[in-house]
Amino acid sequence: MKNILLSSAAIALLAGAASAEVTWSGDAEIGYNDDVEDGFYYDAGLYVNLSQELNNGWTASASLDVDLESSSDDTFSMGDVDTSDWVLSISNDMFGLSFGDVDTAYASFSGVSALYDNDIFAPNDGADDYEDMYVTGVDSDGDDVYDGATAGLLLTATYGDFSAAASGIVIDEYELDTITGYYEASDKSNGDIEYGQLVLAYDFGMFDAALLYAEDVAFDASGAGFGSETGEEDMVVLSLGAAFAGADFGFSYMDYDADVTGFGIDVSYPVGPVTLGAYYVSYDFDGSVPEDDAYGVSADYSDGPITVAAYYEKVLGEEEYAIEGAYDFGMGLVVTAGYIDGDDDGSTGAFGDDDDFAAYIVAEYDLGGGASFLASYADANSVAAESTDDIDTGVGGYELNSGATLALSLEF
Repeated sequence: MKNILLSSAAIALLAGAASAEVTWSGDAEIGYNDDVEDGFYYDAGLYVNLSQELNNGWTASASLDVDLESSSDDTFSMGDVDTSDWVLSISNDMFGLSFGDVDTAYASFSGVSALYDNDIFAPNDGADDYEDMYVTGVDSDGDDVYDGATAGLLLTATYGDFSAAASGIVIDEYELDTITGYYEASDKSNGDIEYGQLVLAYDFGMFDAALLYAEDVAFDASGAGFGSETGEEDMVVLSLGAAFAGADFGFSYMDYDADVTGFGIDVSYPVGPVTLGAYYVSYDFDGSVPEDDAYGVSADYSDGPITVAAYYEKVLGEEEYAIEGAYDFGMGLVVTAGYIDGDDDGSTGAFGDDDDFAAYIVAEYDLGGGASFLASYADANSVAAESTDDIDTGVGGYELNSGATLALSLEF
């Protein structure tokens, strides 16, 4: 990582002040995968963060990622070059305003998540979730090309034990071409702010409370196999939490377009190195969905070099269960293995459900200095997981390719 202090002459166009801090970092990976990647793959990234102190305790900052990915059409070059994750922000000890690839207000909300975040509906927690809203054509391979959000806007505020967050998404104006069947941008320079979200929270000590309002949350009944009804409706969730006698308790109530309401409760309790958890959710879909409840149990163990996690849940009639564990052998070697499975709906799913179902084993060796070597094998248990490079593990936080993978990762 390089820290560079530039003079005002060098960064006048960026900050217009006496000095600014610019931080550079990067990473690179080369690997082999016999399934998703069909052989060798490589990529690299360059990350730049800019920061400038302003008057009266304010700080301006910006960040940008430059992504380099291998391409089958290029030899001894990185091929495709793309930029992502750009954010421009200004903040002080109480307020923050960010524009770009930001989190939404929902990302700061917590409650009984199965109630309002499931295979039928779920608020989006990032501006990038709105990128692929309109099909604007097809590429040379016949795959759909998408477009949508320009950026997100996030405002945060804290005062004592009170916190608030508000967000919106800048959406370009699109119109459907009835002849081609694709959407065309009618205005790419002056998009409206849509999909507003608001979160208010207060910490009372032993108790806490939070309120979520999310505008136009997508509804897709096919996500749980209940027909093809789709739409967008507003959602309100109230959550209360309490901590006493060593246990954490939570209660949430949801109102989703009046026709869908529900409540949920959860509890977690530590017993030595084990933490036990359970939740129950009851929905009222006004008779449109035959399965109207959800429940789950979990157990997590962590002591010395051993970590184990297991859970079982049934949400809207679909089961999911897993057992995962890791052992730290010391000297930088950690081996992680697990089995994640459940009811496969046979598709990729409207909300990406079932794409983590797999049996896997990972051996990772820390080479020091941000470098590591990984060997993994993931045997997909669902249609969605068979063709993904994003099989998420609950232990270790890995994003695995389906199939066998060898990879060397470097950080700079």
